[in-house]
Amino acid sequence: MAYLIAGLLCSALVSIVLKAGGRWEYDRYGMLAVNYIACLIPFLLSRIGQKAPSLDADFAICLTAAAANGLLYLAGMAMNQINVRRSGATLQSAFARLGVMVPTCLSILFFGERPSARQGLGILMVLAAFCIMNLPEKPAGCKAGTKPAFGLLIIGLILNGAADSMLKVFEEIGTMSLDDWFMGSTFIFAALICLFITRRRHGRIGRKEMILGLCLGIPNYLSSLLLLKSLSSVNAYIAYPTYSVGAILAVMAASMVIFRERLSRWSYLAIALIIPAILLLNI
Repeated sequence: MAYLIAGLLCSALVSIVLKAGGRWEYDRYGMLAVNYIACLIPFLLSRIGQKAPSLDADFAICLTAAAANGLLYLAGMAMNQINVRRSGATLQSAFARLGVMVPTCLSILFFGERPSARQGLGILMVLAAFCIMNLPEKPAGCKAGTKPAFGLLIIGLILNGAADSMLKVFEEIGTMSLDDWFMGSTFIFAALICLFITRRRHGRIGRKEMILGLCLGIPNYLSSLLLLKSLSSVNAYIAYPTYSVGAILAVMAASMVIFRERLSRWSYLAIALIIPAILLLNI
């Protein structure tokens, strides 16, 4: 559980850094390339004094899973951008966060994890809280004259959920001693793809991209690694909802304290659901 709490705090820090840098104009792919390269800093530090892994079947599985994970990370990010333009930030955010259903259902259907009745109720309460949390105070979202593209929103939900699911998949098929290599290789593949896209789009990597990418990199890496490590001791149907909702609560708290934002009435209702839900999930 300590890994899970530390991971959700790192995930919240990623959102807070993005929120703080939201006033800047920067090249998105250039920033993401720097972010993924910066993710390698803690990975390389963790390898100091460690033996190189054996080039065996386990390492081949690690690299294959990492390549798939890197592609899913970027595919989900690209679909999020499309959905923001087509359906608005509110609906995009709601559907992306509901991607937590994918690894939760995966763990129940394919990996033999069975929640108790209380934990099942907790999962339903968390999902209800996700929906309520993203209800706008005033009508908002897509551009005037357009309708939300729910097909694309569902694709985004699946891609974001599939990226999260790869952590559970690797925890099942991979070797625990290669956790660091799995996450490090994931970000190597993601960085290479981002650099390729940046060059093809004639993008830039300037001072703003460097600063924001470096600030995001380390918590981004640690959030995924700590979530992966937590899955060895916490059931996925508990870890994923707790991780997602805990990160959202931490961002809400930071927004109130640092950015002086006020919570909507929907957010207060969501919190009222989340607190007992987390208790039910951990009974």
